[in-house]
Amino acid sequence: MKKIYTLIYNFFIILKVLCPIISFFYTILWFIGFLQISVYSTLSIPFEPFAIFVNSLYPIVINYEGQNINMSYIVCSGLFIVFHYLFDFFAQRIVDLYSLEEKRILKKRSNEVKKINASLEKEYNKEITRYSSFALLLNITIKEGYNIVNNRKNEIDKLKKEFYEHIIRNVKLKYKNSKGIILDKMFLICEDFQYFEDFIMNFVGDIKSFKEKNEQNDLFTEFSISIDAIRLNSNALHAMEFLEKVDSFNYKDKIVVTSAFKLRYEKNKNNKYKIVPLGISRFFSEPDDYIDFELYSLNSKN
Repeated sequence: MKKIYTLIYNFFIILKVLCPIISFFYTILWFIGFLQISVYSTLSIPFEPFAIFVNSLYPIVINYEGQNINMSYIVCSGLFIVFHYLFDFFAQRIVDLYSLEEKRILKKRSNEVKKINASLEKEYNKEITRYSSFALLLNITIKEGYNIVNNRKNEIDKLKKEFYEHIIRNVKLKYKNSKGIILDKMFLICEDFQYFEDFIMNFVGDIKSFKEKNEQNDLFTEFSISIDAIRLNSNALHAMEFLEKVDSFNYKDKIVVTSAFKLRYEKNKNNKYKIVPLGISRFFSEPDDYIDFELYSLNSKN
């Protein structure tokens, strides 16, 4: 389409340029004819047919000192000046038509892009909402206070185990289809992402109460919480292994979340927590084999 517009535009531009030249020749030929120079009959051959045609339509003859002078060549000269502006007008209209066509094409493409983007966004949102569960890894470290009387390792191990069991028991009672695993750390999977904020507020509240109780017994408690958003029926072992990697960065007394969790959580409205970047983290499985992923901290807005 652009080639057609270009060809038509160039055609009118050529005619526009030729018109003043032809007008000039008609004027010169009229003077040569008026002066009755012999070369007139030869030079006027290519210009005569149009002059005859114009004269047949509207003959103009001027009497000068008793001699009738045919003004058809001067009329032709003037007509070609008119043609010059007419072809210029047509050339500009071609430019305008091309601009309109370009705008139409751009609008069409823009609408197509919008449709594609809307479709991609819809698919993206659909994909994000498939992450309807969340996996959590809790790692609690209990250290003896300054008044060390005897080795309290057995007591500490028992406290940790009882607390983990308390958490899992409460979660299973309140949230359907939740699962828990206790090793040295506690691993949870909960399928009710929509109730995450209610869950995490109670969860953090339990940890704070546990820390305060331990402080009264001269025990200092540190914790790290790692959370990831996962699909329903995801492989629990893979989720746990990934959260173990996240936990290995040793962010103490923080709730650390993954990019998948961030995307899923931000789909919710009126969130009570904000997500703050912690930066890019690199996990090495071998000296030359590593994985980069971005981690975030989940903080209360209050």
